[in-house]
Amino acid sequence: MAISRSNLPQAHDNRYPIRLALIIAATLFTGCGGGSGSSGAQAPSSSSDGLLRKVASDAEFVSQFRAAYTRPVSADTSKNGNMQPVAAEAGGATDSKSGYSTTYTLEADVDEFDVLKYDGDHLYIAPTLQARCCFISQGTLSANDASFAPPSPDQSGGIRILSTNTANASAAEVSTIPLAPGEYVQGLYISGKQLISIGSSQYYGPYGSKWLGIANWLQQNLSIKIYDTTTITKPELKWDIGIEGGMVDSRRIGDTLYIISRHSPYFDNIYYYPSNQNEADANAQRLAAIQPQDLIPRLTINGESKPLFTPQGCLLSRDDQAQDYAYPVYTSITAISLSSPNTAESVCFNEESTGIYVSQEALYLSQYRYSGKSEGTRIHKFKLNAGKPDYRGSADIAGQLWGPGQADFRMSERGGLLRVVTTVFTNDSQDSRDHQLSILQEASTSKTLELVGSLPNAQRPKEIGKDNEALYGVRFLGDRAYFVTFEQIDPLYVIDLSNPADPYIAGELEIPGVSDFLHPVSNELLLGLGRGGPSQQHIKLSLFNISDISKPQELNNVLLGVDGGWNYSEAQYNRHAFTYLANDTGPDRLAVPVQSSYQKPDSSYSNENRLYLLEISAKTMPATASVDLVGSIIASPAPNDMWYAGQNRSVLDGDAVYFLSGDAVWAALWGDSAVQSGPY
Repeated sequence: MAISRSNLPQAHDNRYPIRLALIIAATLFTGCGGGSGSSGAQAPSSSSDGLLRKVASDAEFVSQFRAAYTRPVSADTSKNGNMQPVAAEAGGATDSKSGYSTTYTLEADVDEFDVLKYDGDHLYIAPTLQARCCFISQGTLSANDASFAPPSPDQSGGIRILSTNTANASAAEVSTIPLAPGEYVQGLYISGKQLISIGSSQYYGPYGSKWLGIANWLQQNLSIKIYDTTTITKPELKWDIGIEGGMVDSRRIGDTLYIISRHSPYFDNIYYYPSNQNEADANAQRLAAIQPQDLIPRLTINGESKPLFTPQGCLLSRDDQAQDYAYPVYTSITAISLSSPNTAESVCFNEESTGIYVSQEALYLSQYRYSGKSEGTRIHKFKLNAGKPDYRGSADIAGQLWGPGQADFRMSERGGLLRVVTTVFTNDSQDSRDHQLSILQEASTSKTLELVGSLPNAQRPKEIGKDNEALYGVRFLGDRAYFVTFEQIDPLYVIDLSNPADPYIAGELEIPGVSDFLHPVSNELLLGLGRGGPSQQHIKLSLFNISDISKPQELNNVLLGVDGGWNYSEAQYNRHAFTYLANDTGPDRLAVPVQSSYQKPDSSYSNENRLYLLEISAKTMPATASVDLVGSIIASPAPNDMWYAGQNRSVLDGDAVYFLSGDAVWAALWGDSAVQSGPY
């Protein structure tokens, strides 16, 4: 069967109204949807068996997949937004009991992979994914404005391991782990004397609408390599693990590594988006003889291959019982024991995931869904027992979860309750978006996440945010939540969650600027990082007194960057770029990278990468506490004096500061940052 070029795999963009915002580099991807919807709480579905059900037989497993390609695509019947997964980016575990900073994570004791890891003796550095499609944008671009794939990145340098001397803030390379041709490392973990690299056969980065379709997930492979670093000068590869599929996200809890991947089986001569009955019939003929083994991705461990899951180990969406729905994608959660990886187990379901949230007890997968003129978010909960995750229930809520700012802070679990804040886009030009807080818990008699409370509601109708304000910084802390909305001014809202059935706005504060990221200094102090200053062109750090939640106050603020220039911090959108080290006997220390582009006196333009060093003083006396700038380290010279969009990370160990910019490290002592060494 001959297939025309127009029928080859490609994103079917007009099915899904999505706006893509790319700021500066290939490290930021935020999707926003259009459409309209109700601003009120949408109760979770009440199916007694949940929104996912177990596969009954091999025949059902195959028929569900076949149906996805044997029904013509209709914009009116498409239920899924099919967006690219948003890399999880947040923070929560902020400091190390060993006296050095570690990767900033969303939850304590739930580790996240990153390009820089530190164990107190060695820096482990994944090479930069050098995408050269990067640009500066102060506005929002549509997906089609960036609908090209970037050129292949260069990671020829391999994974570098540097030893550190914290007495004089120096470093020295002790070994390099080479990468195979075409192997791209997304990030690293360290666990004892193990170094774990997470890689892929394709560059995992945002490049507009071409990444949104099913076809762009085809023929991908994941690589998990576990090295023994007992002999640090010669790391030994112990486990080489491969998974067919594209990377969604990953977490590590203790000895267990969780990999969330997505797989779309590939077939020659298939209409991936059958637009009429003739194309659907042609697909039916091509797929008539497929078997489960043709659809299930493979798991390979040290050269031995087996199916990643069995048909009966997969869950199906109950939407597949409707005649207008089927979806040819499998999302898998694979639990890998780092001490015995050959016992890995997986569970799957037959839809995509657009984001994850992981607590110490559970893993939540979320899906953006668009149907007709409304958009929503579907959430699936998996309990993290020993080994394979256990499906516990689902819910549908109004609005979309993933948006601007540190988006994965929008989900939080406490005491078995899941707190979620979503945004509903309306057709009202006077108030284009509504923000909705939903509090969910497992039902006692069904696999359903029941709605416990919401805000706003009939008894408390006051909206979160003023008309047309977008939601930026979000932080759930204990029985409180802090929301930052913004259009022209920055309101900080404090939400009291002490009674989950009756949350309410306890206080609010309006100040200039906007906070993308919120960090708890103590129960009485909150730090905000975002934009401020003239024309919002500086990076702004604000310290808030929240001891009286009814009257939050800004104690002071610091503006970072070059006056008159355009300044950007990766920490606005990536928690891993923010470093914080708490101190019981003195000021807390933090480090924030800022990239600045500015015009020189001769009218030419220059750029710099700088790591700003700051302290939180008097944190035990919230009325007099302050955030203060104490120094900076500059990564110089910048490559070709061009805007550089590589990775920016830092480590604080005692008085030593290490600044990773791109693939090089600069270092200095905290009290004498003007004297720096590097690049290493």
